[in-house]
Amino acid sequence: MINTYNAAMDFVQTRKAAGIRYDLTRMERLMEEIRHPERKVKTIHVAGTNGKGSTVTFLRSILQESGMFVGTYMTPVPGDYRHQMAVNNEPMSEEEFVNVLSEIESGVLTVEEEMGEMISEFELITAMSFYFFSFKKPVDLAIIETGMGGRNDATNVITPLVSIITNVSLDHQAFLGETVEEIASEKAGIIKAGVPVMTSCGEHVLPVLQGEAKQKKSAIYRLEEKVHFHTFLEEGVQKIDYEAPYRNLKNVTLGMLGDHQGKNAALAIMTLDYLKQFYAVMVDDEDIITGVKNAILPGRNEIVNTNPTIVLDTAHNPDAIAITIESMKKMYNNKEIHILFSAMKDKDYMGMIRQLQELSNHVYITTFQSERAMDVSQFSDNDTVTVVNDPFIWLKDWKGYHHDEVLLITGSNQFIGEVRNILTPS
Repeated sequence: MINTYNAAMDFVQTRKAAGIRYDLTRMERLMEEIRHPERKVKTIHVAGTNGKGSTVTFLRSILQESGMFVGTYMTPVPGDYRHQMAVNNEPMSEEEFVNVLSEIESGVLTVEEEMGEMISEFELITAMSFYFFSFKKPVDLAIIETGMGGRNDATNVITPLVSIITNVSLDHQAFLGETVEEIASEKAGIIKAGVPVMTSCGEHVLPVLQGEAKQKKSAIYRLEEKVHFHTFLEEGVQKIDYEAPYRNLKNVTLGMLGDHQGKNAALAIMTLDYLKQFYAVMVDDEDIITGVKNAILPGRNEIVNTNPTIVLDTAHNPDAIAITIESMKKMYNNKEIHILFSAMKDKDYMGMIRQLQELSNHVYITTFQSERAMDVSQFSDNDTVTVVNDPFIWLKDWKGYHHDEVLLITGSNQFIGEVRNILTPS
């Protein structure tokens, strides 16, 4: 019987041994065993290669501002497992974590014995989130972010009010497919029969989403076709104009920097306009204006130090790196930029390094505490980048000798999380 936080953490961490399990058989059986919590909560399902977390954050902040009790399940996030599950932006407490896991423990063990295989870490945390939002701290609406995929993602046991697919690009090819079209097909797997899908994806993958939606008799709302929006930087503040049949907002301040955040905010607003029209989710202009301003997500173009300026950004694939580079050019076009980078070894880290070298002549490569972290020893004789063996000692030295330059720290979510814990201790 699980009755302490350490015991609960051990129970979850043991499931790491299952690795990445990319099908729904265990998850579907587990939902049945713990009384189908996924059917007892209204949800929004968010998939995509980049922008998921920001879109979830904009949605949560606006809905919370409107007076709703909003659950969010996000992965990964800085902090331990319980930080992935939050209500009105307050992470699950240690006591709640223990209580939830103790109540579903027998169901997990029953399914594992019955199927002869272990429930994975991600499946378990996902099941905990559904149970938490349904039975322990019931919410008005839960916003559920997929892991890396869609069709066979552990979250895909829900039938949401609306699905969102932010965009599609190359990432997690070992699991999702080698081409953008194959990956798009996996992401499109979250589309449910008759449930509309909102997207800001490019035209090159739109036919894939349209094919899935047609098969499921679901409507597609493409941001660029339904909404006119313009995002711009004004005196260091990110802003957006938004015009649609049900809204006309001008000069609205966003809590997150970068033109891409304007698109994420617009996608969130369009989704809420749909929910207002068809489900009476009452969100007015003031809720949106205040909500998007208060929407802040750690590690997304986040300024964590001002003298010198240090920016954290979890850009961990080539498309995300390209967006980060454009943001840095706009924000710091008159500053010398230094870069500290690290990524998982299964990512296209060489391609991302080449992209970063176009932004700066000062690119530093390092590592972090993960078996999946890229090996920096291969760069020892490379005169185009500098290897940093201990990023935290290096960071302290860099801050001491650089005052007018800007430091961008980017790459893996886990790496950014470790750095952020040092730079913003709580």
